Amino acid sequence: MPLLLLLGVYFFSGLSPIATSFDSRWNVFVAESLWNQHNTNLDEYADAMGRDAYYALECVDANGNVAAGPREHCDGHWYLSYPVGGPVLTMPLIVVAIEGMKLLQPITSHLHSSQPVIAGFFRGDWIIAHAIIEEEVASFLLAVSTVILYFIARRFLPVKRAVLLSLLFALGTSAYSTGGRALWQHTPSMLLITIIIFLLLGAEEHPAWAAWAGLPVALAYTVRPTDSLLVVIISTYVAVRHRRYLPGYLLAAILVAAVWLGYNFSIYHAPFSPYYQTHLDGLYPQYWPKLAVGLAGNLISPSRGLFLFTPVFLFALWSMIRGKWATPLSRWLLALVILHWIIVSSYIANWWAGHSYGPRFFTDLTPIFVLFLIPYFKDWERLARPTRIVFVALALVSVAIHLRGGWAPAVYRWNVDPANIDEHPERNWNWSDPQFLRH
Repeated sequence: MPLLLLLGVYFFSGLSPIATSFDSRWNVFVAESLWNQHNTNLDEYADAMGRDAYYALECVDANGNVAAGPREHCDGHWYLSYPVGGPVLTMPLIVVAIEGMKLLQPITSHLHSSQPVIAGFFRGDWIIAHAIIEEEVASFLLAVSTVILYFIARRFLPVKRAVLLSLLFALGTSAYSTGGRALWQHTPSMLLITIIIFLLLGAEEHPAWAAWAGLPVALAYTVRPTDSLLVVIISTYVAVRHRRYLPGYLLAAILVAAVWLGYNFSIYHAPFSPYYQTHLDGLYPQYWPKLAVGLAGNLISPSRGLFLFTPVFLFALWSMIRGKWATPLSRWLLALVILHWIIVSSYIANWWAGHSYGPRFFTDLTPIFVLFLIPYFKDWERLARPTRIVFVALALVSVAIHLRGGWAPAVYRWNVDPANIDEHPERNWNWSDPQFLRH
């Protein structure tokens, strides 16, 4: 069953027509540079950088001074301005995908397409076809996350119900509509969070697993800054619940931290890159009205609201409130959800997550919300018939909405039509034109 889940989710997601290589557009380039040039700078891709107007790139000189693109001349090297953890962790998969594309080139060279990206794939040109490479690697990470979540669910549920819960995660949440569409920061972050939960739940029978959790916890922070919350909460949990294994946990984390800090000092002459120094303006009292908009918007706005795009999570919310999923880890995961909601909402200049689909900022936490649905699957026969009908209906609506993120180009045009969402964020509250209904 796990193999069928892996292959089924991978091929369904990987063959979905929508790939969203937006902020992640340089990840394949970074991985190739690391593999071939043994560094993470992108100097050798001057033409590609120019075509994309140096988006999400920064020039770093020998003294660690940073200047954002575009610039005609750079007195240092060009680097990705987003976290480097994701491209580094996925480098083996990216290299394998590119080499596989090249091996297929004698066959695909006879095929033709009017779409430049697909045509580039047929020619074996990964620079043009990097969005396809991203989608395939992201879909594989989604499939692996699904299988790990299945193994977690099997601790509480029989096989068929664990499969259904896993498929709900893979198809009815932002795990598919965001995480599977490209190598966003959320995609490896989501996988690492799933691994962490698997290890810590398993640590109840195999306590030494708690020490190994230090590795994915530290890696998660190199992938996405908001995972600093994960670092604090999970580290505290291990200190409280598995104190004997805290030294091993810290050693595993420190090994990752040492490499990451060494990398940052070698380039920026500082422990953190500029991206990790974002100001959370919404936390200051003078911005609390805007923070309130973000807090509400991330949950219930028609074009970014978590409970609008994944309404079955209303049951997960009730499960959290009532403590229905009772494990030693549950309360700590609930604390992570609450803090994450506050922090992503405090990005008052961009709480809606820019040009994306639905509640992108909650993608990392989709495994947690799905796992809080376990009590409903476990006690299905004891649920009242109206409750079961509503649950199934909301689950199907969730799947339908997120499938649009992988199949309907119109939902992405919504970000710029009739106006750029970043310039007119009030559109997030337009109930007459919700993103998921755009045709």
